[in-house]
Amino acid sequence: MLSQSVIYWRKISCLFLLLLVTTTPQLDAKTLAFTQTERDFLNSIQTIRLCTGPDTMPLDDIRNGKHVGINAEFMALFQKSIGKPIELIETLDWPESVEKIKSGQCDILSLIQKTPSRQEFLSFTDSYVSIPFVVVTTQEKFFVSNMSEIIDKRLAIRKGYSYIELLRNRYPGVIIEEVESIEKGLDQVNRGELFGYLSGLQIAGYAIQNDGHSNLKISGKFDELSRIELGIAVNKERQPLVGIFNKAIKNLDPDTISQINNSWLTIKYQIAEDYTRLVQFAIVVSILLTFLLYRQFSLRRHNEQLRKSERAIWRQANFDLLTSLPNRQLFITNVEEKIIEALEQRTPFSLMLIDLDGFKQINDTLGHDQGDKLLVEAAGRIGACLGEHDILSRLGGDEFIVIHSYTKANNNTESVAEAILHAIKQPFELKEDIFISASIGISICPRDSSTRSELMKNVDHALFAAKEKGRNAYHHYSIDMRLAAVARMKLIQDMRLAIENQQFEVFYQPIIDLKNERVKKCEALIRWNHPERGYVSPFHFIPILEETRMITDVGEWVFEQSALQAKDWRERFDKEFQISVNTSAVQFQSRTTRNWQSKLNRMGVDVDAVGIEITESMLMEGFSDITAHLNALRHSGFQISLDDFGTGYSSLSYLKKFDIDYLKIDKSFVNNLSEDSNDMVLCEAIIVMAHKLGLKVIAEGVETKEQQILLTQAGCDFGQGYLFAKPLPAKSFEEAMFLKPPIS
Repeated sequence: MLSQSVIYWRKISCLFLLLLVTTTPQLDAKTLAFTQTERDFLNSIQTIRLCTGPDTMPLDDIRNGKHVGINAEFMALFQKSIGKPIELIETLDWPESVEKIKSGQCDILSLIQKTPSRQEFLSFTDSYVSIPFVVVTTQEKFFVSNMSEIIDKRLAIRKGYSYIELLRNRYPGVIIEEVESIEKGLDQVNRGELFGYLSGLQIAGYAIQNDGHSNLKISGKFDELSRIELGIAVNKERQPLVGIFNKAIKNLDPDTISQINNSWLTIKYQIAEDYTRLVQFAIVVSILLTFLLYRQFSLRRHNEQLRKSERAIWRQANFDLLTSLPNRQLFITNVEEKIIEALEQRTPFSLMLIDLDGFKQINDTLGHDQGDKLLVEAAGRIGACLGEHDILSRLGGDEFIVIHSYTKANNNTESVAEAILHAIKQPFELKEDIFISASIGISICPRDSSTRSELMKNVDHALFAAKEKGRNAYHHYSIDMRLAAVARMKLIQDMRLAIENQQFEVFYQPIIDLKNERVKKCEALIRWNHPERGYVSPFHFIPILEETRMITDVGEWVFEQSALQAKDWRERFDKEFQISVNTSAVQFQSRTTRNWQSKLNRMGVDVDAVGIEITESMLMEGFSDITAHLNALRHSGFQISLDDFGTGYSSLSYLKKFDIDYLKIDKSFVNNLSEDSNDMVLCEAIIVMAHKLGLKVIAEGVETKEQQILLTQAGCDFGQGYLFAKPLPAKSFEEAMFLKPPIS
């Protein structure tokens, strides 16, 4: 038992430390030498009005009407040193604070970074808070030391952050998504929807601790982005405040700044640190007592346990817990050693990057436990295809990588790749037999490159090419791939600008009623009028819109434009006219289509004025949310067209499962249509089948009068193609279809 005196002095020590942490230092206002202009200005005002909003802890917050956080501490010091009260003007968020200072309802904004756009209406003091820039990821993610390592990764950043423009300009390959709050961003990272969250170190650390995100970690600090320097922004009509606050900032004592930061930022870490020291002290005492009691035997036992722990720690740091394969960290060590060996001994090797096609769907439909089981089985199958000198590693997710050593017995990379593809194609016995495939990218060292980073870029490019070939394939790297990747990145940059600069246009292609040759419908088709390249083919940019998920914004815009155009033409020409819009699975997954009915109601457009076109591939993907929402749209009044019918793995069960109004026969059946052709037989069969099911039929790609006659005789309801008109801008469509005599 501890004596009463020892306990007493410990309590006194704790109270003394608490007093040191919580006491705010006092500054003497007389130490600041203001100019006559500054003194006159201070005498002319009653208070200095500060606009601030909630939820930016530990920097700033308002709780029960009280200003708290690091900035509150500094404002208290500035108020004492300047000698004027700082009045708190509470706002809901950052945009409202900006509007209030613009309108003169407040004098200053605090903890704000100076940017060119802000300097147009604000003046800035020196900085007094400096924050390192970091990325927050989940625990299993690799450590990030450079922004170039996360190209093509999706990162969140809080909306309105001054670094957004800098990041997008300097790193166009990094996919930046703005979120309303740090809590939402961290939650998406925690759920695996985003790779990471970009923020200041203190803000990120505070949010992780207070929101209980035990699965998150600060995974990178970017020296290349320096630090976020924060100061005070002053309404330009209150210019003397710049000099006044600069004097107050220079008057701050470094120990005072450190004390404020420590009291808000590290006290929780400090508590954990003290607890660790107590545990360490107890362990040391226990070891010493054990040494005295058990002597040499105890020491040997301790050393053995220490060696086991070191081996376990090393294994956890270098091997994947799920598959027991080397992880990314050990792979980096292995490949760098292999590069040195290849250069010194002239022994080339190849890297093979393997990605499991469609793995995400397994997780989504069967669950992560079944996905993990598949990964373990896939790792075993890949390993069985390799030689004894090859090294298989798991990079993360469904990505594996092989260091394939060339030997006399096994120097053919292609045969290894083919063996892996064959092994992965075999059924996986999960809850049910599952069939997947793999795509493989290959790069050879030192032929293609002799650095790790370049080799990794090469296999990434080659893997992308393998997937472009249709998956279940392998592809060797070539210099053309890098050029294509650069061109693709430039295209993505141009597309982002195209959205901002309204370079996209909507064209309309008529759909003709074959019975009376009148236009009753049309299809809305997006076109990109590039300022330098002219009109870019949709085949080039639509897949990238879907891959980057920009299709959600562009698709919403096309839907709104089509709805307004349908409303106009219904009012002026045909009250039953309908415009069909194409949709993507990405739009359904992002749930943007869920507000279409309410959006049409607000616009005053009838639901049946806009039709929805889907493809067979969307139905084949089988996402439950797509299935449910598609039926909900149909029941709310939208008409559904099944596009490109007959080009995929068509299943008649889809026609029974979904409420579909129109079948669109793909133009590949119409191109070579003649009276006795197989295509004619297929078209007739599709038309009869559709009519039996109560569906109407639209034939695409009608280019000749003979095709029109044959389709009409077969009972086809509608035709679409260049025979009637190419896709036209709205004005040209109106002149050709509504203001001229019917097509004959």
